[in-house]
Amino acid sequence: MLFLLLVILIICCLVKYHWDRRKLYLFAAKLQGPKAYPVVGNGPLFWCKNEEIFNNFMAATAPYPSPVRLWVGPKLVLFVKDPNQLQLILQSSKITTKSFLYRFLEPFLGKGLFTSSGPRQKHHRKLLQPLFSQRMIEGYCHLFQKHSKKFVEDLRKNANGPEFNISTFLQFTAFEATMDLLLEDQDTHSIDYNEIPNYVRKFYEIVFTRVKSFWLHLDIFFKLSSYYREQTKLQSLATTVINEITETNVPKIIEKIKAERKLADAEIRVPSMLESIAEMVMENPDCLTMQDCTDHLMTFMATSQDTQSSAVAFTCMMLGAYPHIQDLVVQELREVMGKKTSLDLTDVSQLKYLEMCLKESMRLFPVGPFIFRDTTEDFQFDKMVIPEGVTVILSIYHAHRSPEHWEKPDEFYPEHFAPEAMSKRHPCAFIPFSAGPRRCIAQHYSYTYMKILLATIVLNYEIECRFKAEDVKLIADISIRPQQGYLIKLKDRTN
Repeated sequence: MLFLLLVILIICCLVKYHWDRRKLYLFAAKLQGPKAYPVVGNGPLFWCKNEEIFNNFMAATAPYPSPVRLWVGPKLVLFVKDPNQLQLILQSSKITTKSFLYRFLEPFLGKGLFTSSGPRQKHHRKLLQPLFSQRMIEGYCHLFQKHSKKFVEDLRKNANGPEFNISTFLQFTAFEATMDLLLEDQDTHSIDYNEIPNYVRKFYEIVFTRVKSFWLHLDIFFKLSSYYREQTKLQSLATTVINEITETNVPKIIEKIKAERKLADAEIRVPSMLESIAEMVMENPDCLTMQDCTDHLMTFMATSQDTQSSAVAFTCMMLGAYPHIQDLVVQELREVMGKKTSLDLTDVSQLKYLEMCLKESMRLFPVGPFIFRDTTEDFQFDKMVIPEGVTVILSIYHAHRSPEHWEKPDEFYPEHFAPEAMSKRHPCAFIPFSAGPRRCIAQHYSYTYMKILLATIVLNYEIECRFKAEDVKLIADISIRPQQGYLIKLKDRTN
């Protein structure tokens, strides 16, 4: 009798569960997508080697019109790849909540701009925006120059030798530049922060494993795994370093700011980012705490290093694969610089063709190929209504390779970014830094740093690469990268 009652109870619970989800089922029935299996949905797409997931996913969704319907376990997922549809979502104020998947990044990045949503994110974004103003970026240029020149010297041992993976070198120099930007002239002599790039890489691997294994989405199962123990260790190591940075410097910075404000003739200069954030904490104690300061520092360190190093590495590969394009970049650099040995912000703004090459690399190989959002209310989308509780994947990768918007979608063709071509293109056909009110606030900063770094590399070395754009096989976890690595050869130009 008890067994029968238990069976009836289970059946009633299942009926109620599915009845409450009827809007999802009715909506999903109107869409096309790959075959989904009971319980696991389209989960088998991710049950393969990491290097196969990206290509399997692309192949499975390719035959269907946007938006593509997917089920990941019990979760309904919409895969959006049309620029018109992307624009509707990115410019809407009703679908700004980041997916629950971003929660997996919080142990390392905290509640920084990359992981947070809602009013708090909007307010903090407004506070942090001045860090990347034109005036601040101009003040950062000397640091970009310093680290670019150091990077070129570090590459000397690889010049005129066999091919090598430039990514490792770029990750470290991008991280060094970021730390110098954050901490210039601050007391860091006792702090060993050079291991943070390795912590970030290992943490991203854990997050990707958790994302693709939907049973690990549940904290109860994740905390029983070895991944959780490794994550806790990495979190402790990184937090110790970041807390030492903030606890050592922020109180002294605040006192320094107070003292300078009392002096009428105080030096006018561009402050380090840590100084700027410390001043924000001092002026906005009710909405910006020391923990917020720590979260934003960690977010900036982790995200800028990955984005900048990958974009520059891909661009080096493409310039090496297409020597005639590289020659045009060198010609432009020599015309702009003349006899000067360093670039200022005015020079950087004149490097139009180099910027076209950089953007074309970021079009073909967007570092972050997808954006994830969750619907928290019914949303009018095109000619349909997306119900609450749906995860929406916005495919930057597909928008960047849409034959409808790009003349040569799968080729490296910098002329895609000629002014006349750009004026005719859909605004969401190229969105490497996202778009709309939630786009990356450091976009101009990143372009400036990457252009200075690329210019310095190309002026000193002739780059060779045996992989054309169509030869690059991609894998993706948290970011996108080539399966074969960022392999190039360098020949010294200075001789």
